[in-house]
Amino acid sequence: MEQYPTRIILVFLALVLLLPVVCTAEVTGVGQATGSAGVAVMTVPPVVLPVPTPGSETANYTKLEIMPSYLNVMPDPGVVKEMTVTVRNRDTKTAHVRPVVRPQPYSGPYVAESSWIAITPVNADIAPGESAKFTVAVTVPAETLRGSYSSMITFTDEAYPAAYPPPFPSYIHTLNLNINVASSPMIQISPLYINDQLEAGNEYSYTVDVKNKGSTSLSLNAKIGDESSMMYGPYGPQEPPLTAKSFTISSPPPIAPGRNGTVTITVRVPPNASGYFNGNIDLGIDDPSIRMEEGRVQLSFQIWKQPKGGFSKTFTVTSYEPISVELTSAMPMMRPVTVDGASRNQPRTEPSFDAMLTGPDGRIPLVPVEKVIKGSVGLGSDPYLGGGDQPGQYQDVGIQYVFSYTAQGRPGRWTLAVMPKNTQSFEYKISLGNEKSTPTGSLFVIPTGRSTGTTGQ
Repeated sequence: MEQYPTRIILVFLALVLLLPVVCTAEVTGVGQATGSAGVAVMTVPPVVLPVPTPGSETANYTKLEIMPSYLNVMPDPGVVKEMTVTVRNRDTKTAHVRPVVRPQPYSGPYVAESSWIAITPVNADIAPGESAKFTVAVTVPAETLRGSYSSMITFTDEAYPAAYPPPFPSYIHTLNLNINVASSPMIQISPLYINDQLEAGNEYSYTVDVKNKGSTSLSLNAKIGDESSMMYGPYGPQEPPLTAKSFTISSPPPIAPGRNGTVTITVRVPPNASGYFNGNIDLGIDDPSIRMEEGRVQLSFQIWKQPKGGFSKTFTVTSYEPISVELTSAMPMMRPVTVDGASRNQPRTEPSFDAMLTGPDGRIPLVPVEKVIKGSVGLGSDPYLGGGDQPGQYQDVGIQYVFSYTAQGRPGRWTLAVMPKNTQSFEYKISLGNEKSTPTGSLFVIPTGRSTGTTGQ
């Protein structure tokens, strides 16, 4: 019984030593070698990779110079656009040239149709050192959609060699052709951007005008876009202050050709919201002339909450002299242009201030002097209206509200307390001495109390 395990071990060792010999004998087409211990081992021949061998038609390709080698054209739909291409033979033998229009590989959905392009002459034999001129005529059908279409013209069938069969031949003598089709959009949207300053807990309403310039009825299915810019806080990504539930969007009934429709957007800001929201309104336009990003209205909102406390500034008065205070707030502007080119007065809440002075004798009446509204004006229009349908319109580029106050000062420490309304930021100016006059450059002045200077009359 004690020797039985020993026999099993000897048999196992014999099988291990004989196994390589048996495996090698069963493999056909594989060489054998004998090691130092007399044991046969298997040898595998090296794998030989295929090496590309240039064919006779490509190894010595024809030396042609194509001028230009790239064309970028913008033809009007239905109008022929002609260009001249020169092919020079720099070889020592006559070259047979036959231009062929081919699709540009990997160019996506915007591929120029071969029927748009005509080349004359259809072929040419060019002697060494000589050149031939070809006329490339491009005609784009009237119903072609806007976009950049690509194509390629090959002048010979010669191609570069490749190790493996390529999906597209790499032709040697080519001319790349890019056709830009520009046409007025059949749908005009205004505004394309809505940017505003929203106060938490309030409700805001906006309108988007859509004009149908096509020949068929236009249906809209406006909704809040699925994509919105990620908002980051001190600890990484965070929930945006507005969600799809914050918006109520109503679309108009189908818009007849030549008519306008209005999309109404209502934003309900949550009471505790703050931060920035960047998103879009997808108008749901199913029209091939409008690309996905063009059928959207971009949204940019800065959301804030009116703080309970205001702002205070302490200063010193050294003599009995008037104190003049000027408070200025800027209002963010929107693009105030409709699809008809008329100026749009977007309803906004003007900024205002509650101001108070406290001096050595307590509170001193701060008398309002004037309210100045000033701004800058530019001549421009929505990008979609730049096709010549409407002239530019004068419109506000920036607007400021300036509030002036005055009080009689005396030596001592003073404190100006300001509670701003409908604004997140403002500027202040405290003048000691002679009471100031109306700021220069104002558009118009609205007296609000005792005037101590000019009133723009």
